[in-house]
Amino acid sequence: MRHSLIAAFGLMSMVLTFATCSTDFELNQPQVTPVLYGVLDHTADTQWVKLNKSFLGGGDNYTYAAINDCTEYNNAVITVSEIGGTNRTWTLTETYVPVDNNSGIFYTDSQKVYYFVASGGLDNSASYDIEVEFDDNTPKVSASTEMIGNFDFTGLFKAKLFADLELETGSGLASPNYVSNFGVDWNLASDAKRYDFTIRFHYVEFNLAGDSVEKHIDWFQGTQKSVLTDGVGSMSHVVNGESFYQFVGQHDDLQDLTDIDKRVIKNVEFILTAGHDELNTYIEVNEPVTGVVTERPTYTNITNGIGLFSSKASVVLTRATPARDINLKRNSTEELSQGQYTGMLLFCSDSAAYVGEGYHCN
Repeated sequence: MRHSLIAAFGLMSMVLTFATCSTDFELNQPQVTPVLYGVLDHTADTQWVKLNKSFLGGGDNYTYAAINDCTEYNNAVITVSEIGGTNRTWTLTETYVPVDNNSGIFYTDSQKVYYFVASGGLDNSASYDIEVEFDDNTPKVSASTEMIGNFDFTGLFKAKLFADLELETGSGLASPNYVSNFGVDWNLASDAKRYDFTIRFHYVEFNLAGDSVEKHIDWFQGTQKSVLTDGVGSMSHVVNGESFYQFVGQHDDLQDLTDIDKRVIKNVEFILTAGHDELNTYIEVNEPVTGVVTERPTYTNITNGIGLFSSKASVVLTRATPARDINLKRNSTEELSQGQYTGMLLFCSDSAAYVGEGYHCN
């Protein structure tokens, strides 16, 4: 399952209060409250939903939270219906997924999630309803969302990448000249408010035995918000070249050089994720409190429950042309391999264009 909006769904399922249980614990609350989270993405093949219950016990609630049976329903049927388009309906399948960070107060071995796969993908011109029904007297839970319209990086920005990515233009390592104003531009999407932009750098790591593994690190560029959500206009972000090398040079995943022979520089990707206006509102309401007023309002669009049902979408720019990835240009490659911030991290290039250069892989 896939920092930012992509991470938002995972955070929802981990940091908010879930559940009640069928154990012998005495609960203070005679009726539990369903907690539902779903963020549909028409650019993804699989759609995920998280369903839990709130709880309040007579003893230590931290004890209840650590018991899986206290936080999950065993009698729920979830359906998602398409309104408009081809008017399809899906009954979601339940599965268990491992928890990435095996820590915290909630049950951490695995968690139940629900999913469905829409053949041909979701229709971003349609809206979607979700319903949760139970086999007891628990009221039906429901919510609706619209999808995000089409959006992409602008044609002018894509054209800049035909000659690859240039972040350093100096005449040598002794006098680096970092690009400080590399602009990234994209068109806006209808119904979208929040845009998260990430640069993903790929490399292949070789150990001393000659074995290799493909890896990447993500350089998150932050969140930008549009004034309107009508999908008209564009937005820009400026990338600082020196900041890129500093980020790579300080990245935790690259510091341990034990058993590392080399790291071969590969391509760069640009990832843009747009979040629905309602998703943005939910995130803003639940952001850390920074003022003297510590109470926060409760925001939900779920009927007979709490949580969020909304949408997001992503575009990934990985090609400079239909046949070639986006690569770093010569000076930028040399800086990554031998420069002041990253020269100790064993980067090199296997490009035939750099044979004989000090930064070509042996």
